[in-house]
Amino acid sequence: MSDRVLETILIVEDDAADAALLRRGFEKAKVLNPILHFANGDDAFAYLAGAREYADRAKHPLPALILMDLKLPGMTGLQLLQWKRTQPEVRRIPVVVLTGDRQVSTVNAAYDLGANSYLVKPGNPADIVEMVRQIQEYWMELNQAPKLVMRAQS
Repeated sequence: MSDRVLETILIVEDDAADAALLRRGFEKAKVLNPILHFANGDDAFAYLAGAREYADRAKHPLPALILMDLKLPGMTGLQLLQWKRTQPEVRRIPVVVLTGDRQVSTVNAAYDLGANSYLVKPGNPADIVEMVRQIQEYWMELNQAPKLVMRAQS
């Protein structure tokens, strides 16, 4: 198991039911990482930028992984990706897009803006658990993560 087991996973998802399914998927997959959820792009932006109440990185460390929908209120997922790739402190954080949009133009736009993976949300809760298990195994255990700037020290 990785030495990153307790690093935060950030979920940016405006649909409360989808966010709950993802959380349940993480629980059923026995993922121990803390899960942080934002329901809009503006709050996720503030967290990643270390703005407002998120300025203290010891209390609000950068996540090891971001799972993000693209259709968000406020700043969209594509806008957040575009901003993120220009920021040295956060541009290396892997982003897995989780969306219902299968359009080639949207897939290409997400990758062009720095998405590391693009997954279409499964409709079946059992499939969500399996998807979450695979995300955890690959991104949090197998993947060699880059060093991030401003990561909180343990």
